[in-house]
Amino acid sequence: MSDTLILRGSHLLTDPRLKSKGLIEGGAIAIRDGLVAETGTFAALAAKYPAAKVLGDGTQLLLPGLVDAHSHGRGMSPIQKGVFNDFLENCLLDWAYMPLLPPELTAGVCAWRHLRSGCTTLHHNGFDDDGPEGARRAHVAIKTYLDSGIRLAFSPGLRDESKLVMGGDGFLETLPADLRAPASKMVKFDRDALVEGYFELFEDLHSKYEGSDTKILLAPCWAHGASEDFLKRVRDTSDAHGGTLVHMHLLQSPVQKTWGLRRNNGRPTVQWLHELGLMDRRMAFGHAIWVTEEDIELMGRQQVTVTTHPSCNFHMRNGITPVMPMRAAGVNVAMGLDDKTINDDEDAVMELRMMHKVHRLSTFDLDEPTMDAYDALETATLNGARASGFEGKVGALLPGWKADAILVDMGRTSRDPWIDPAFDPVEAFVHRAMGSDVHTVVVGGKVCVEDHQLKTIDVPALSREVQKFCAKGLPPEHRARADFLQKLKPYMRQWYKGWEGTQVPFYGVNSRI
Repeated sequence: MSDTLILRGSHLLTDPRLKSKGLIEGGAIAIRDGLVAETGTFAALAAKYPAAKVLGDGTQLLLPGLVDAHSHGRGMSPIQKGVFNDFLENCLLDWAYMPLLPPELTAGVCAWRHLRSGCTTLHHNGFDDDGPEGARRAHVAIKTYLDSGIRLAFSPGLRDESKLVMGGDGFLETLPADLRAPASKMVKFDRDALVEGYFELFEDLHSKYEGSDTKILLAPCWAHGASEDFLKRVRDTSDAHGGTLVHMHLLQSPVQKTWGLRRNNGRPTVQWLHELGLMDRRMAFGHAIWVTEEDIELMGRQQVTVTTHPSCNFHMRNGITPVMPMRAAGVNVAMGLDDKTINDDEDAVMELRMMHKVHRLSTFDLDEPTMDAYDALETATLNGARASGFEGKVGALLPGWKADAILVDMGRTSRDPWIDPAFDPVEAFVHRAMGSDVHTVVVGGKVCVEDHQLKTIDVPALSREVQKFCAKGLPPEHRARADFLQKLKPYMRQWYKGWEGTQVPFYGVNSRI
């Protein structure tokens, strides 16, 4: 039994769905062949597997690893790259000033920052529309992630409509002649070649990496940036592969909501997608902030997933996803970090807390049950696993499931200066812990972090390479493109003027009168 690993905790949470009934005091898991072989008390498992290696000193909380169901693998935030966050429509132009790091650096940093804060599964949602170079970057990123030990879902992304603004042809007509010609290249391009290249990339990645431990998803980047023909082909490709999951940004801003109504002859975007056969259990939608009650009812009935990213939505001034009405309707809500957590360092534990706090105020009804720590953890584990393609395999610590687990030091949480020993340890974790409290991270039975130290990546060397690359500054052609987009910015703002409309919120957080 020497190939058995035991993780030992003061408490073990086996399954967030069971709430406190899923807690085992003095609990432990035995791991063999990358799977949870058995759960129980440490005393019982230590007696059964006397030769097993033991991690954990019996004072730590043992939990399923967290899942980031929506990120883009940029490695560092826009702020770290010198660009402020703002409304998405502004940032789509401003982000051109961010340095484009090599994929081995971005994926390395992303994996490091996720693993150190207890995130064992990552969904990298890409933007891979630049031909052979995009394909090369995708392969390098995937291999870098896999070398780090993190569990990976990867979705190459594409938008086949205007890469500049919504309604690109009309927008071009508003530009002066000296800007119109260069801008037209971002609106008028060979869509057929772009789409063919995308599906070739998906098939290539799927054939090489798809398996029980790695998932390749389809990802039309944005519902508002995809043509009907492209979306139909996404649907058909998913069908051909037995229902491959599809991940898509949806209604992230009120401008997108207005564009959907205009483009689709008054049909709401959610209804339009439903008519295209893309509103079912295989679908995951990023953000989904500007949905209606009718949208939510349909989404719940069709059992779709929504990934919510509260910190990003605040950074980007997007609004608040109506998570509580979605959960009540049956939508599978999962947590995503989206490269923009509240403390700007991809701390998955802090994002878990952010989600927990934001969605405790959906009404002022004193009888309304609140989102508790177990609800939040379910969103950040089991629900994220479903969104990423690992449903029934990841997100709980149950026999036969993949051994993705974390040990969290609770000393600071309980002795700074004190916490009632009768207080629920999972509630204490969600209310008070930070990513820096994560002591041990195991993914598929492989120890990736031990005693707060990453074992799979040379972090100092990686940091030096990032600093060295960024110190070179932007290449001249990169800066010239960014400068050109800034010239378009006032015209873009004028183009979208009034599109924000008049909205009635789901969460009433204060009153003007």
